[in-house]
Amino acid sequence: MLVDIILWGLVVGIAHFVVVGALYQNPAVAKMYNACQGEPGVKSWASKKAYVSWMFAGTQVEVFILTGAYLFLRDFFPEQSGTSTAWILGGLFAAIRVYPRFWTMWIQTSYPNRLLAIEFVNGTIGTFVIVLCLSLLPI
Repeated sequence: MLVDIILWGLVVGIAHFVVVGALYQNPAVAKMYNACQGEPGVKSWASKKAYVSWMFAGTQVEVFILTGAYLFLRDFFPEQSGTSTAWILGGLFAAIRVYPRFWTMWIQTSYPNRLLAIEFVNGTIGTFVIVLCLSLLPI
């Protein structure tokens, strides 16, 4: 199972990174992030290349964890790799992955609310991308 987690997690991780990258780099969202660069709570990176590398590495860890959870939990559903199982697990994983981070950042930081909303939406979409991709793979 560890080999499957690493192999399929890498495949899905790349797909996830491309989709989420497109969500964050669309002109409207990129403009909002650029406008917030000087605000407290928003970290500025001297190197965009370093930022993207660290972002990929960090999200890849999450993808490996979600891949393992998906492979374990799908066996508890009658339709193990089907779309309905993917939607249920995607919703569960999004609730576990996205909501706590959103809530903690909202109550404990000065991170701009408009960016928190984007994080919530894009994190949820990204989680569903991971699970739906896993459901389509021949695992």
